This record gives sequence, structure tokens and C-alpha cells, in this order.
Amino acid sequence: MIRVLAAYLVGAWLIAQVADLVLPNFGAPPWVMPVTIRLLALGFPVAIVFAWAFQITSSGIRRHADIDYSSSAVRSGAKRLDIATFAGVLIIVVIVGIQQVRTIASDAGSSVASAISGLPSIAVLAFENMSPDPSNAFFAEGISEEVLNVLARVKGLRVASRTSAFTFAGRDTPVPEIGKLLGVGHVLEGSVRKQGKRVRITAQLIEASSDKHLWSQTYDRELIDIFNVQEEIAIAITDALMGALGMRQVNVKAPTDDFEAYELFLLGRTLFYERSVESLDKAIVTLNSVVERDPEFAEAWSFLAASNAISRTYAIYSDEELEQRTRAAGEAAARALALDLSQAMAVAVQGQILGPEQKLRGLELTDQAARMAPQDAGLQMWAGNLRLVSGGYLNETLPLLQRAYSLDPLVGINNGMLGSAYLAAGQRELGHQHIRRATELGWPHANPLLIMDLLLKGQDAAAEEALLSQYPADRAKWSEYTRNQFWVEDRVVRRAITSDELAEIEERVEASGNELYLVWHYKVLGDIGRMFDEVMSVPEHDDLFIRVAFTPGGRDIVEHPRFLEVGEFFGLTQIWHAKGYPMGCQRVQDEIGDHLACANWPE
Repeated sequence: MIRVLAAYLVGAWLIAQVADLVLPNFGAPPWVMPVTIRLLALGFPVAIVFAWAFQITSSGIRRHADIDYSSSAVRSGAKRLDIATFAGVLIIVVIVGIQQVRTIASDAGSSVASAISGLPSIAVLAFENMSPDPSNAFFAEGISEEVLNVLARVKGLRVASRTSAFTFAGRDTPVPEIGKLLGVGHVLEGSVRKQGKRVRITAQLIEASSDKHLWSQTYDRELIDIFNVQEEIAIAITDALMGALGMRQVNVKAPTDDFEAYELFLLGRTLFYERSVESLDKAIVTLNSVVERDPEFAEAWSFLAASNAISRTYAIYSDEELEQRTRAAGEAAARALALDLSQAMAVAVQGQILGPEQKLRGLELTDQAARMAPQDAGLQMWAGNLRLVSGGYLNETLPLLQRAYSLDPLVGINNGMLGSAYLAAGQRELGHQHIRRATELGWPHANPLLIMDLLLKGQDAAAEEALLSQYPADRAKWSEYTRNQFWVEDRVVRRAITSDELAEIEERVEASGNELYLVWHYKVLGDIGRMFDEVMSVPEHDDLFIRVAFTPGGRDIVEHPRFLEVGEFFGLTQIWHAKGYPMGCQRVQDEIGDHLACANWPE
């Protein structure tokens, strides 16, 4: 009897675990799981009665009254039941172990922001160009970035991201203030003088809190020795910080033997980071020249891939041009990885350019890239953002975006993405704070979420103020595109919408090519049906639509039956089946149809 009851409990637990894992992936209604548990519970007294009346033997199930308990058949049946129970217990131990590992990993991820704050840290500022030729500024900047990249590979050292650190170029900001703004304990600054075939690099390490110079050195070298100089600087810095570091091994490998290709690469990389339509197009041309000179230059292929991939979102291109840039990005990323499997950016690009039918694979590749380069703020941001717009998954999204922000706090997009995630979590004040900061830093693309949230809370004056902060004060210099966009948004914020004005809005939006803004306009106007129509009309709407949905005021969007249809359209369903439905919602069937129910939606 004890054997049967033990076997039943083990078997019931395993059935419940399998059901919990499998049922959501097949779109089972939420009532199925509770019914399964109740049936298993009802079966327990049945098992007790069965065990009291019957015995399992090798020759089958027999009544106790008819059994010779000294027979080998009884002993064989009991042994088989014991083996099955023991196997079930082993499986339970394995499953519980896996769950514990996942819990630990999740807890570790959620505390990543506080963990990295305790590491010894440094910011490498853009080295000043002291060369007679002002055009060599990109070379000086490139050298400082190379040193930054070397230091980023040193175990136990947190390095502030390039974008934030380089914002202080040409500004007379005191070192203690830089340290405070970037959250670092040390600052490296320097200068580069390039003349002919020689270069002089001066570098000095400063303790941020006291403004005390810890180390300085000047290097006079032939340009051909530039990689040795980078290594010497990095070794000297880690020596100076050795008391705080657990490791100081530094090794710089020349990425190319062609110095002219290297100079062009530094220029192309600088253009890539400028992030404008013009600079990205120039970066593509420059980096193509680099790989033509040296087809084995893996990092140049990575940045060429990223330039093509990112450029697709900075302008309105024809379908043919978009396809061409996507193809070029994929080919360059594949070439980079064929030369060097450690090219994390190339892995991320492969994830970013996959179509809707491969969203889950795209998420996996982006995550892989973030793990490969934990000091790269951009790759952490890409991974966090893709998680956010795939289904919320805030316990995974927030640590990634917090890490990106901590590495690169003076970049608009990192503030905007983090603000979007905080808003999705219901942390309104933090969300508003970061979104406003993103707009101040020149990245206003999360601002519609702030405006929408304020409007839905009845704070129209604050929404109007947020809108005005997004646009230059001198309206005389506005382009026709900007005028159309502002006119549209201003009408919505003022709630001055009539049927005639709505027709004009749609006409202006179509003329400017900025259909994205209609998505949140319809949400503010309460016309969810029109919003879904607009979303389904252009596939590029997925990011903004999901951001609008995953806000405290977006519950009616996510619980609408058409949200599941849109998820299928954007290729998100495969991610939901693998990771669970967005924002912890459950799929239900009721009088309004098949839809998500979100009991724990952030208020």
C-alpha cells in the first residue's frame, strides 16, 4: 500500500509539472491546469482504496485475498514498482535542480546593476588631437577608443562606454564631475600628435574623487608600433590599479597589417557612432574601402554589418533598398564571424535582421551577443529592448537595460529604453525621469509614451510641456517634415480632433511618411479598432505598438482579441510559446472570444 501511494504521489507531481510546461504552448485555456490538479487530487483516495484491496504482481493486478505473499511474482511486481518510483524521484530532483538554477540566475540578473557599481571603474575620455591637421581628430579619438576596448577586456574592471565618455570632448568639465556623472572612480585622458610616420601619445590616469594624478606617460613611436603603444598604456593603467584588480593580463593583437586600412577603419567607426543618415552612409563607404584593402579585417566587417543594419531605421527607404541593406548586413556579419567567432556585434546584427518568422532565433542571437561582450552597452541595450518588445519579460529586460544605462548613462537611447521599461513595470516616476532625460540628450523617440501616459492620467498641461520639449524652439528653421509631425502631435495633445481634422492628420502623416505616430494617436483618442488597423498596415510598427501596449494605460490593447492576431503577424507568438505570454498574462476563452487576461497589470 505504501509503495502504491508513493508511486502515485511521484507520478502526480510529474504529470502536473509536464502539464504546466506543455499546456501554455498549445494555447490551452487557463482552466485546464486547475482541472488537472483537481483530478489528480481526486485520484488520491481512489489510489488508497486500490492499494488496500489489490496487489501489483509480475503476473498482473490481483486481490490481496488471492495472493501468496511468499511467491516470486509478488516480490518481482513490488521490485518493479520500487524501481519506477525511484526513477520518478530522480526526475523530480533533476527538475527541482534546474528550477533552482534558473531562480539563482534570475536573481543574479536582477542585481547586476548593483553588482557592477562595486567594481573598480574607469572612463577613457576622447584623446585631444594635437596634430597640425585638424582632420586627424578621428585618429586621436580612434586611439583612445582602442585603449578603452583593451581595458574593457580586463577582468574585474568596469569601463564606462565610449559614447558617454566621449561627450566631454572639447568641454572643460572638472574630472570629479565627470567621475560623478559616469559613476567611475578613475579617468584616463590624453592627447595624440600624428605627424608624418611618427606619433606621440600622452596619457594620464586620474583619481576622479580627488583629481589626483596617479600615473602619466608620453610615448614617441613610429606609427607601425601603434598597437604596442596601446598595450603599454593598458598595462601601465592596470599596474596602477592593481590593488583593486584581480587580474592584469593585457594582450593587444593587431587587427590588420595594413596601416592605411587601420586609419580608414578608425574613421569608419567614428562615423558609425555619429548615428545620422549621412554619417552612416559615409561609414558604409569607408568600411567597404577597408575590407577591400584587407579582406581579413574581421572587426571592420562587423562594423560594416552594423552600419548597414542600423541605417535601415534612420531614413525612409524603398523595399528594394531595405532588402539590399539587410542583405549587405547579413553578408558582412557572416564574413566577420568566419574570420573571428568572437565578433559579438556581428552576432547581434544577425539577430537584428531576421524576419518575423525567426523572432525567437533573433532573440537568442541578441542574448548571445550580450553575453559575449558584457561591457558593450549597445549590445546590452539591444538585448534588453528586444526582450521588452517581444513580450515585456521585465525580470529579464530591466537588468539588461539597467546595465546598458550604467555603462553609458549620457546616451539618449539608453535612457529612453530604460524609461520605457520602467513605465511598463508601472514605475511611472522613474520612467518619466529617464524618458525626459532621453529627450534632453537628443533621443525623443520614447517621448510619445510619456505624453500618452500623461494624457491618459488627465495631465494635459504636462503633456503639452513634454511635447514642446521635443522640438527646437526656433520654428522658422523647422523642416516641412517636422512641421507636419508637430502639427499632428499638437492636435492630439490638445484633444482638438474632429472628423475633418483627423482626415487632415492622416493626410499629413502620409505625406511625411511618419505613420508610426498614428499608432499612439488612436490610443489616446480611444479608438483601439483604428489603432489595430494602422498597426497591421505597416510591419515596421511593431516596436512602437508594443511599447504603447506595455504601459500602465495599455491593458485594453493587450486584452483585446486582436492583440493575439497582431502577435502572430509580427512573429511574436513563437516567443510567447517559449517564454510565456506577455506581462504575465493568461490566455482565456470567454464571451468576447480568444484573448489574454492580465490580472496583475501595473497600475
